[in-house]
Amino acid sequence: MHEYEIEILKLLKGQKSATPSRLEEQLKLGKDSVVWALENLAKSNAVSITRKSTYGIEISKEGKSYLKQFPEESLVKALGNGSMPLEKIMDKIGLIWAKKNGWIEITGKEAKLLKEGALIADGKKEYATRKLINDLGSAKSDALEKLLLSNKEAVQLLSNRNLIKLKERGEITDVSINKSGLTLLEQETGKGIGQLTREIIKSRKWQTDGLRGYDVNAPTEPEYAARLHPMHEILDKIRNIWISMGFMEVTGPVIESAFWDFDALFVPQDHPAREMQDTYFLSNPKTIDIEDLELLGKMREAHEKGWQNEWRDTISKQALLRTHTTATTMRQLRKFALESSGYEPIKLFSVGKVFRNESIDYKHLAELYQSDGIVIGDGLTLAHLMGILKNYYGALGMDVHMKPAYYPFVEPGLDVYYHDERLGKTIELCGSGIIRKEITNAMGTNKTVLAWGAGAERIGLNLMNVDSLTALYNNNMGWLRNRKEL
Repeated sequence: MHEYEIEILKLLKGQKSATPSRLEEQLKLGKDSVVWALENLAKSNAVSITRKSTYGIEISKEGKSYLKQFPEESLVKALGNGSMPLEKIMDKIGLIWAKKNGWIEITGKEAKLLKEGALIADGKKEYATRKLINDLGSAKSDALEKLLLSNKEAVQLLSNRNLIKLKERGEITDVSINKSGLTLLEQETGKGIGQLTREIIKSRKWQTDGLRGYDVNAPTEPEYAARLHPMHEILDKIRNIWISMGFMEVTGPVIESAFWDFDALFVPQDHPAREMQDTYFLSNPKTIDIEDLELLGKMREAHEKGWQNEWRDTISKQALLRTHTTATTMRQLRKFALESSGYEPIKLFSVGKVFRNESIDYKHLAELYQSDGIVIGDGLTLAHLMGILKNYYGALGMDVHMKPAYYPFVEPGLDVYYHDERLGKTIELCGSGIIRKEITNAMGTNKTVLAWGAGAERIGLNLMNVDSLTALYNNNMGWLRNRKEL
């Protein structure tokens, strides 16, 4: 034991218990030294510690920039006559939160001011979220604790927006010695030297007093080996399973055109999924040219015939963050049609990040990983698709079920789901089906194509025994060190 720990145990032996401040005063030690020694003694069960939870916050750089005005406040004040075209609104964060707050509504391609937003814009109503972050920044310890406890949901919202970082500390209020501590003290103060110091080495006292035997059963600090991030472990497991099933991995761009993300999947150009509240459209680059003019023409013809809607090339060229990795496998389908060597079936999969303007909850994220796949060949049926997915999820240790589902790009379509007994909820895992002939014909092949797209994080609910997808990305060091290993 360290000399500080021995001195503390000696003092506690006579006093039974003490506060950290009293130990500092009597031992003439600094606060950090006393706390360090007490934490070490507690790990070896030499002392019992009583703690009181205290709370604190740290306002982020972004949060500090909002102290005078939030972007959603700036937006409603800028609406002027009560409406503005979406293309003129550059601050998408303000747009998202103004809509979530019920201050505006989006109709077509325009943002319209609502009554609640007008009150904020005119200064007739104070924005409670901004008032709260200001109050949190100026509150002292006791007042801060009350403020945090009485505004739990609003504080969590600020934390989710990364405007504040919540801190909870366990302050030591009292400490007492245990039987283990008394035993350790007897051992340390018994015959022989238990710890070499510079003075002992210089005086050669160790030659006369001897050294105490080394206790191999003495408690030690735990060692934590380096580990992959939990999502990396999940993604590696996904890749290994597909590769073991004879699939080859392919990749594609994160920044996509609306053509490959939607049009090539036979999603109508007026489909709700294309609206700004569901898709992240880009301003730089704003458009991406479609180089395959033959495919563009065939897909235009298929859309106009199938959906009876006017086709616009300008919509196809819109640049966006891909909403699914199916865009990658569609690119591979076109490549197969142009370069087919006659070797079939072709089995491909992709794993990558996708982006959706989702409301975050226990099973939804705005930025997530997806695993996509296709099988190209002759004589393929829905039974083959079901078998592939059963084998894949079976390798993950999951018993899944399937039911009919509708997706614009497959016919027939299937949803894959499982019931999580621990959460008591049914979790959807994967959308799948047989690619429609309108798509394969436009792509230039008469082969049957099986396809699926599955969220990777939702698998983590089961594999990592967590209650929310956000838990996979938290910074809880205790959980990261001791979590279940795949």
